Amino acid sequence: MITTTIVNMVLSILLGAAIGLERESSQRNEPGAAGGIRTFALIALLGSISGILYANNLALLASIITIAFFTILLAYYAIGSFTTKDFGMTTELAILFTFILGTLPSLNVVPIQSVIALFVILALILSIKVGTKKLVKSTSAHEIQSFISYAIIALVVLPFLPNIGFKLGDISFLKETFQSLNISLGQFAELELINPYKIWLVVALITGIDVFGYIMGKLVGSKNSFTLASFVAGFISSTSTTQSLAQRSKKASVANHLVGAAILANLASFLQIFVLVGPLNGKWLAALLPSLGIMLLVAAILAVFFLAKKENAQSEEKISGKAPEIFSLVPALKFAGLLIVVKLATKVCLILFGQSGFVISSVIASFAGIDAIMVNLAEMAGHTLTFKFATFTFLIVSATNLASKSLYSFLQGNRKFAFKFFASMCAIALLSFAGLLFV
Repeated sequence: MITTTIVNMVLSILLGAAIGLERESSQRNEPGAAGGIRTFALIALLGSISGILYANNLALLASIITIAFFTILLAYYAIGSFTTKDFGMTTELAILFTFILGTLPSLNVVPIQSVIALFVILALILSIKVGTKKLVKSTSAHEIQSFISYAIIALVVLPFLPNIGFKLGDISFLKETFQSLNISLGQFAELELINPYKIWLVVALITGIDVFGYIMGKLVGSKNSFTLASFVAGFISSTSTTQSLAQRSKKASVANHLVGAAILANLASFLQIFVLVGPLNGKWLAALLPSLGIMLLVAAILAVFFLAKKENAQSEEKISGKAPEIFSLVPALKFAGLLIVVKLATKVCLILFGQSGFVISSVIASFAGIDAIMVNLAEMAGHTLTFKFATFTFLIVSATNLASKSLYSFLQGNRKFAFKFFASMCAIALLSFAGLLFV
């Protein structure tokens, strides 16, 4: 018991000293600094003592210490604020947080890991003072409005949309009309027309990629922003990322870098296949390795080639003196509409052709993405389908999917971007068929 108490006190002192070190280093040249290592270590120790007293049924004494501390802190803030005319509360809140951190190990109300995590978060927030000041100075009212608009799209509208698929049979007047004509809808009654949540999720994703890319541009520069942002976003949706970059190509003069970023997004989607197929069918994944290896290698070479090319990397053009758009909602809505049409066509094909139309329906479905197809193939490879036929189907579907992304790039981007991206996708798709020689 005594050993545990001592350990908790030492931990509190160390945490307080670390916070004091950060405060002392960041306020080195500021008048009226609130202290450093020793001050914050003592504050944490005082909190630890208060916690120990409370844990040992001395709540009254613990309360007196806590109230006295809060009173001194409040008086310090009041006097300091009126003296220096600085009404910021960062240091005072850090002192309060340090006292609370000091009490937590002794009270044993949260795990020690959580206490340390809270300390790390506090230290991180306190250490980014210079960065936040620069961010505030460089952020315009237009940017704030755009971020709020995106927050409405992703955090206000999306959570309240029903995650329910509305089917053809749910349309009462249509069902009654067919019944009056003695026509049965049959399997078409279960045909899902739209799922509001999933469709709006696509809209939030596409616009979110633009917002993420814009933020990365401010942090690491316009040239490098889409490289990192696109690779990460490619794991979520390489199709949406490609479409977003295609839109960007109409306003930017860095077509080569955008093409390289789009190829990286697709490279990320190739890596995702390992996660989708591996747990379901390891043997088929081994058969896929030659083709996947070729796709990854070719994509990596092409991405490096385009990203390394020198070009006149100007900022996005400003039209009529207006501030540049951070994201564009209309193209995202158009893409969502196209996605609805593709999904409907896929499901109609499955109903009409059944298993015999497996390849046809898979090719159609690849316009919307290949994740669901990969899961389906992984379950069938080695059972209903041979490994070679399943691999051939995957290559056809992958080629179609890459072709659809090229089509989106022609519809959404400028011709320079579209032709370079199309040539790259053709190279990846054609060379991937060489992997069949090893299956």
